[in-house]
Amino acid sequence: MVRGLLCLACTLSIAGCTDQAKVTSAIDPPAAPPAVKTTLAAVESEAPSPVAVPSDKEDLEAKAQMEYDALQAEFQKSVKALRDEIATVESKDEQIRILATKDPSTEYGKRFLELARAYPDTKASFNATLFVVGQTKGDLKREAMEYLLDRYSDRVKLSKIAESLKQEVPSSDVERWFDLMIEKAKPGPVQASVMLNYSQYLGQLPLFRKTIAINPQVAERLPSEQLAYINSERTDAQNQKTAAILESVIQQYGDLKYQGRETFGEKAGSELFELTQLQVGMTVPEIEGEDLDGIPFKLSDYRGKVVMLDFWGHWCPPCRAMYGHEQELTQDLSDQPFVLLGVNSDANKQTAIDAVRSENLSWRHFWNGPRGTRGPISKKWNVEGWPTVYLIDQHGVIRYKEVLGDDIDKGIETLMAELHQEISASTR
Repeated sequence: MVRGLLCLACTLSIAGCTDQAKVTSAIDPPAAPPAVKTTLAAVESEAPSPVAVPSDKEDLEAKAQMEYDALQAEFQKSVKALRDEIATVESKDEQIRILATKDPSTEYGKRFLELARAYPDTKASFNATLFVVGQTKGDLKREAMEYLLDRYSDRVKLSKIAESLKQEVPSSDVERWFDLMIEKAKPGPVQASVMLNYSQYLGQLPLFRKTIAINPQVAERLPSEQLAYINSERTDAQNQKTAAILESVIQQYGDLKYQGRETFGEKAGSELFELTQLQVGMTVPEIEGEDLDGIPFKLSDYRGKVVMLDFWGHWCPPCRAMYGHEQELTQDLSDQPFVLLGVNSDANKQTAIDAVRSENLSWRHFWNGPRGTRGPISKKWNVEGWPTVYLIDQHGVIRYKEVLGDDIDKGIETLMAELHQEISASTR
């Protein structure tokens, strides 16, 4: 599917295990399916059952459908030609150049949007609008998205659109669309889902900022207006808006089922806890539990030391890949005021015990209980990807959040240097 040259969702992909589906894309041009496919692939028509209609309406539907089918056939032919041309080129850079200059999505997007407006309230108009939303970007996508939400919000599953929009590259448009969807959504699970996805979208903005900071080539491909939106310092305002949305979900829809046995209230509560208690610079909340031997202990028992807190599971390949590095850390810092603590998410306790013994994971681990990834600790901390690593300083302040690879080593080095400096100053 043609999405333009930028796919920040791909740039943001981090090796890890997650319960959530990830949006991916490629530079390949779009397939040419018989039916419209968009980035909102899960959007489904909710039109009422067929009823008798006047002949003039039937004629209008037939004419609109005929024009839509013809335009779709043209587009598919153009896509095939583009695919054939790209297949003859070996250089990836040249493939990207060809796609950038010959992508037919914009040309046909304009024509599909014209068709949609020429035959309002027809099936062809609805599908043509979906085409433009999924295949274009910029002003054209903006027009189509607002036309879709204004005219056809009763025909689409807004919760599915919200799930897709959460993965979009952030922009003022996306924020405006979320606001409009909340307004259009029916009170109940649909509106609750839109609100929850909106809060998650707002919560991801710092990650996008970080990604752009360490990948300048990504920033170069973004329109200046969109880049300014992502980089704007609105943390307090964003946090306030996010908190207000989550509190509304809890108050209005707290008892409604979200996924499995979890409610919207429980999920929103976890999101709110992370927002208000688990941000960098905040004092880390207490964890009280039992280790794999059944002995009670607390996170605060290790106050005065630099703590690496690792949410892991033996079922998770990226977690297992960290074992060797973690062993080196504990050995190299064995005589230092440093501790590695795990929060294990294997539903079978014996599996975790066996892993600790066979892999020589000699540090202490909280067990997250028989619900595994949805156990009380990870659920409260809103952990959705494994491994998730926090670095906490000697005062119990969260200094690094969701770090991996070299960033773990750099963070620990910084915190250990600060601690030694503090110790040295106190002994003078």
